[in-house]
Amino acid sequence: MLKYRYESKKNKYVNRSRISEKKFREIIKYFSLDLNAVQIKELTGLSRQTNNKYLTAIRLRIVELSILQSAPLVSR
Repeated sequence: MLKYRYESKKNKYVNRSRISEKKFREIIKYFSLDLNAVQIKELTGLSRQTNNKYLTAIRLRIVELSILQSAPLVSR
């Protein structure tokens, strides 16, 4: 039973995460609604620092993907 609980809390989006996948999805949902870290903190119950950590990671990933998508358009 204990193993099952651990498996259900795994987060397939963030390695070694201490938050569940469900919480991570909530953060993404609120990020997409353009809420700030304090508002997300109130809705998720996570600390502002935790929210900022994940929001920064999400923003960096968006930048990485946009650079990859625009790379073929850049002439060398």
